[in-house]
Amino acid sequence: MAGLVEVLYSFCIGQPLRPKISSPVELGSSIKVVSELTGLPLGTLRAWERRYGFPQPTRPEGTNRRLYPSEQVERLRLVARALKQGYRPGDVMSLSSAQVLALVKSETEDRAAPRGRAIADVPALLDLLVQDDVKRIEDELRLAAAALGAKRFVTELAQPLAVAVGKAWSEGKLAIRQEHVMTECLTTKLRALLSSHEADEGAPLVVLATLPGEPHTLGLQMVALYAALSAAKPRLLGANTPAAQVAAAARAFGAHAVGIALTPAADPVSARQGLKSLARALPPTVALWVGGSGARGLGKLPPRAEVVDSWPTLDLALARARKAS
Repeated sequence: MAGLVEVLYSFCIGQPLRPKISSPVELGSSIKVVSELTGLPLGTLRAWERRYGFPQPTRPEGTNRRLYPSEQVERLRLVARALKQGYRPGDVMSLSSAQVLALVKSETEDRAAPRGRAIADVPALLDLLVQDDVKRIEDELRLAAAALGAKRFVTELAQPLAVAVGKAWSEGKLAIRQEHVMTECLTTKLRALLSSHEADEGAPLVVLATLPGEPHTLGLQMVALYAALSAAKPRLLGANTPAAQVAAAARAFGAHAVGIALTPAADPVSARQGLKSLARALPPTVALWVGGSGARGLGKLPPRAEVVDSWPTLDLALARARKAS
């Protein structure tokens, strides 16, 4: 009867009945809400839609809003859990929610530390390195990344560990092979985390490299992951890259900043000359950052170069570059 009354009322006032529209809650959640619920960046969600065909938001008729059904949000939560445990998007994106859930449960049971056990700290990992126990090192790094989260893993474990390993090697407490093993273990873990958290869309875009004569890239890997976790887009060029090629990459990629890493082993004269050449070759709108433990030992830098050698100063530099981009 109520339906007939609505039809008669509509006929009398000369206006067609409006179809009942489902509420936003019934249709799904916005991309911003999904990002907050899952911890996945907006750019990552959009990139996965293009690359993997999931998630698949709906667009209600007459709007451009992207709404994600609740079942997709739940699956994204499970995918996010899998990524924190070290899996890559390609490993889990084709799996059903039930399969991902089984995977993360199994991984948690296999990798969970015994009750009361602390995450391995720097001294414990150094002891394992002295014992050449690479398998345990890999296990402990994976557990630490899952427990701490990617950003804390970088700032609270990976960076202090790298410094401690370098110091122990310089004091003759570690062999070169052991220093190399830990570097590779950390690099492998950092690259896996970067693959899991990097989004196609990010700002600012930062080109990261070392100049000729500087072969060490572990610091670049840490900065790249930290930048990605801060919604920036890192582009790694690697070690021993000529200044002219760094500048060419910055132009080709449309970079907002270039970061150059230096260790204390770098030759100061060569490093200053390379930075001067790079400063001249870079477009005037591109910021030039100099980081690493050897940055402050260079003395006078080109006027446009900025020392960025700590996580707080990197946060500030990223914020300025993002605002200018």
